[in-house]
Amino acid sequence: MWTITYQSDTQPLKRVLLKHARDAFRDQTKVNAEALALNYLAIPEFDIAVRQYDAFVNLLEQQRITTQFLPENTVTSLDSLYVRDNTVVSNDGVVLCNMGKAARVVETIEQARFYADDHALSTLPAMPEGATLEGGDVVWLKNNILAVGLGYRTNRAGIDYLKQHLPSASEIITVPQPHFRGPSDVLHIMSMISPITDDLAVVYSPLMCVSFRQRLLDEGYQLIEVPEHEYDSLGCNILTIAPGVCLMAEGSPDTQRALEQRGVKVHTYAGSEISVKGCGGPTCLTRPLEREL
Repeated sequence: MWTITYQSDTQPLKRVLLKHARDAFRDQTKVNAEALALNYLAIPEFDIAVRQYDAFVNLLEQQRITTQFLPENTVTSLDSLYVRDNTVVSNDGVVLCNMGKAARVVETIEQARFYADDHALSTLPAMPEGATLEGGDVVWLKNNILAVGLGYRTNRAGIDYLKQHLPSASEIITVPQPHFRGPSDVLHIMSMISPITDDLAVVYSPLMCVSFRQRLLDEGYQLIEVPEHEYDSLGCNILTIAPGVCLMAEGSPDTQRALEQRGVKVHTYAGSEISVKGCGGPTCLTRPLEREL
């Protein structure tokens, strides 16, 4: 039996929460009605999305990762596919996030029901009104350091909540986020960094504040730079399933090659409908619940 940690984005992934595209999208009519209003780049094809998601789940299960699923819900939007954003999982408990994107607030209520039935995980006190936090703005670095993006989706009150309720984090770093394409765009800290091991990370430096990039270097990280032409193909959004083993959407061959040259095993999946059009890569599609320490 392994020792469990909830405070890593690189240790071997053992259990993960998902929501199948079949249940998030429901049918083509719903997709057509919601996609552009939610700032998707294009309207996903429902049948293709379901097939792509089946293959995505199969890849995870081939790595002996236990998969658990949220059910279909008639009140959540297409964005409920991206389950990472609604919670932050820590050794202190689960934070149920106050979403910065108003259309996604109801998703956290849906996830709360899951955690109420999961006796391995307990939830922390509710976030105060006015505090916002999204899981895509939170990344665990080595040595229990937590980096949190401060921007349109996560505010200072949300970060203050984490500082109050996550004493097991050795440090919580506030990382200012750029305006980039504006408040309607999907921009989280994990849009610009994916840790691969305790000394290697994939980054998109043009969006990184200098102090955070320098901190990564000071901590001993080697940085693989995603080229500009692979940013929109989600080259910087990579799910590490074990140190040096990762999963990324197809379409970023230069980034994939750079990883493989460092000895990283890269698995890819077709994600045109479930990832690229919604700007949500494999980290967005998954809420890691347990990793092996």
